Amino acid sequence: MNRRLFFIKPLLVLILLLLFSSGLYAAQEVQVERLVEKRPSAVAVVEEEKKGEWQVSSFYERSDIVQGARYGHWYELTNRIGYTTRNKISGYLSVSKLRRFDRTDYTANLGTYFAYKGYYVHAETGSGWNLNFIYRLQEIIEVSHKIKNNLYWQFGYTYRAYKTNDTYMWYPGLIYYFGDNYISLDYGLSYIQNRGNSQFGVFKSDFAITKFMHWFFGVAVGERLYDIFELSAGKEYGFIFFSGVNLDIYKGTNLKIGYSYGSENPKFVKRSLNASLTFKF
Repeated sequence: MNRRLFFIKPLLVLILLLLFSSGLYAAQEVQVERLVEKRPSAVAVVEEEKKGEWQVSSFYERSDIVQGARYGHWYELTNRIGYTTRNKISGYLSVSKLRRFDRTDYTANLGTYFAYKGYYVHAETGSGWNLNFIYRLQEIIEVSHKIKNNLYWQFGYTYRAYKTNDTYMWYPGLIYYFGDNYISLDYGLSYIQNRGNSQFGVFKSDFAITKFMHWFFGVAVGERLYDIFELSAGKEYGFIFFSGVNLDIYKGTNLKIGYSYGSENPKFVKRSLNASLTFKF
């Protein structure tokens, strides 16, 4: 049997199960922020990873929070290990510790990136425990395909199951590559069980300043970007701005440093500093 088909057939079955067995996304844990800042496109991952390569990374974020009359901090630590096969199919495991004020939750997720007949695919499934604010189950499927030259369409779907009010999110968009740079634009629609729909838009960009440094920035605007107060969509309108640099500091070693500022009605503000260190070998 062809080795490529040996890996791809089970992955396609997994994707179909994700699409038809699930539901959506939720209010208890930050929603759109994870899409805005922390998820690369499937095209970029598949094209940039090298065959037979291991990847180990650590991400840390500290956030100053204003939530109504409450002030405090949120923290996140995510460790990830992955491997790219000779057929350029990447698999990874990530484990996260997330702390909001005095509560701590954990998640573990398995995922894969691969290309098949011109389609670039990202699939992920995972779960959380402690469950103060995090999801019980998360499922993600994202697909990209070339339209013409360097222009691609992309479509994503995320489901999250919580103790109450499961959530769903769909986000079609476009991404354009030029040289070592790209810009992307997404429209998002989310649905929270028993609470209805909300909408948002996301712009992201990444520019090569030198051979070893990239500058990235982006913004999201819309409803329920955080959904902290669990109100109707029209009463939870806000924005997220983020920017940072991506540095190749040594062969196989990458450092990423970022800042983000988010605000949402009626009174929620999040200021964050984050950094990630990645080793490839």
